[in-house]
Amino acid sequence: MSYDILLLDADGTLFDFEAAELYAFKKMLNEHQIEFSQSLFDTYETINEKIWQELEKGLISQEDLKVMRFSRFIEAADLNGQDTDFAKSFMSHLADASILFDDAFDVVKSLFKHKTLFIITNGLKEVQQKRIRQSHLAPFVKEVVISDEIGITKPDPRIITQTLKKHHITDKANVAIVGDSLTSDIQGGINASITTIWYNPSKKSNHTAIKPDYEITDLNELINF
Repeated sequence: MSYDILLLDADGTLFDFEAAELYAFKKMLNEHQIEFSQSLFDTYETINEKIWQELEKGLISQEDLKVMRFSRFIEAADLNGQDTDFAKSFMSHLADASILFDDAFDVVKSLFKHKTLFIITNGLKEVQQKRIRQSHLAPFVKEVVISDEIGITKPDPRIITQTLKKHHITDKANVAIVGDSLTSDIQGGINASITTIWYNPSKKSNHTAIKPDYEITDLNELINF
C-alpha cells in the first residue's frame, strides 16, 4: 500500500543526534574548563537515555528534564558547577548542531514530490526550533511538531492525532509514521492506530513486545515503499 502522509521522526532518523550531542557536550565541557574524556561522555549518555525513558513514561516533565539530567551527571562524575549553567551551555551548542544523515536531504526532497511530510519530534523547543525549523529540510515539511511546545510526548497518541486533526486528515489508513525508536515512534504510532515503519539502520534485534508493521534499514527504501 502507498502512504501519502508520512510522519517522520527527527533525531536518529533524519538527524545525526549522536554527532550533534557529542559536539555540544565537548563545547559545554570546554566552557567549564573540563577536559573531555569518553568516560565522561558515556556517563552522560547513560544518564540522558534513562531520563528520556522516564519522560516517555510520564514520570517527569520536559522542563524538569532540561536541568535534572545535568544534576545527575555532575553528581555521578563528581564535578563542580551549577546544573543550570551546564544545561544552558549544552542546549545552546546543541541548537547549533543541525547535522543530517548522509541520505536524509535527498530522501526527503524526493518524498516531497509525492507525499505530505511532517516531522514529529520529542525534544526541547529551545534546541529543536533552530536545529530543525531552520534546517535544510524545513521547506519540505508541512509542519514541525515539537513535543515541548505542545506538552505531549511520544508515545502519547495525541501528538499524532492532534496533528492529523489540525490538518483535517481523517483517513488514518493513508498515514504512516517512520522512526528509529520502538518505545517512542513505533509505540506512538500503534497507540494512534496508524501504520508504523521502524527505521533500523543498525539491524538491531527487536526483543520487545512492540511490533512495527514494517522495518527498513535504509532511508532510501521509503522512496519506493
